[in-house]
Amino acid sequence: MKLTIKYKHTIEIGLLVILLAISTITLKALNDKQNNCFLDSLNNEWDYKCILTPFKPSKKGYSILVDLDNLILTLYKDANEEKTWPVSGGSEENPSPIGSWFVTGIENWGSSFGGSWIELNVPWGIYGIHGTTKPWVVGHNNISHGCIRMINADAEELKNIITVGVPVHIKYDNIPFRILSKGEVGSDVLILQVMLMNLGYFSDAPDGEFGSNTFDALRQFQSNEKLKSDGILGIQTWDLLKKRIEEL
Repeated sequence: MKLTIKYKHTIEIGLLVILLAISTITLKALNDKQNNCFLDSLNNEWDYKCILTPFKPSKKGYSILVDLDNLILTLYKDANEEKTWPVSGGSEENPSPIGSWFVTGIENWGSSFGGSWIELNVPWGIYGIHGTTKPWVVGHNNISHGCIRMINADAEELKNIITVGVPVHIKYDNIPFRILSKGEVGSDVLILQVMLMNLGYFSDAPDGEFGSNTFDALRQFQSNEKLKSDGILGIQTWDLLKKRIEEL
C-alpha cells in the first residue's frame, strides 16, 4: 500500500519561518505504532522523509513527544496523555535532533548519564534520553550536547515503562538559527539538503551530514544566485533559499 502526501512543512527558527515546500512524497503506509512512517523499527531502518512528518500519538501502545520550546516530555499511551516530565535539550551549538525517531536501545549507563540510557535511531551520531549530573538545568535551559536530559529518577521511570520501537518526536519550533558549514551534522543540515534537493541541486539521499556533495550543491546554488560561493549557509544564503522554496 502506498500513501502519497502533499504538504508544506513549516519550521520556525528564531524569528524566521521556513516554508519548506516538499513536493509530492510517496511513503509506505505502515502500522500506527510507527506513526505510519517508520520502515522497520526492529531492523533500525531509517528514511529521511520520516524525520519531516508531524507528530501523531500512536493509537496503540506508547509514544513520546519532546517539546523543547516548553522543556516538557509527554508520554502517551493509546494516544492519551499518560504523564509529563521536565527535560532539557541541546545547546545552540549542539542542537538536539528535531523530528520523528524511535527507540533502538534501553540500557543502564554510568553515573554521568544518571544511570539510564534510551537510544534513538539518529543516523548522524549517538543521541538519546538520559539522566544528568546537573539536575538544576532540567526544565530551564537547553544546554546539552544534543541529547535529551531528564532528572535521574524521571529517566529511570521512563526507561522502565517503554520498550524498543516506541516512537519519539522531538520538536523545537523556536530553535536558534545556526550557520552551517562542511562537517556539521543535524536536523538543520537535513532540512538544507531537502531544500537543495527540491531546487534540483542535491541528488543524494539526505542524511543530515554536511559533506562534500552538500558543500558542492550549496556552492552551485550560491553561484547561480550571484552570492559569495563559499559553501557556507549564512543568513543571506538562507533567506534566498527560503524564497526560492516558497516560489516552487
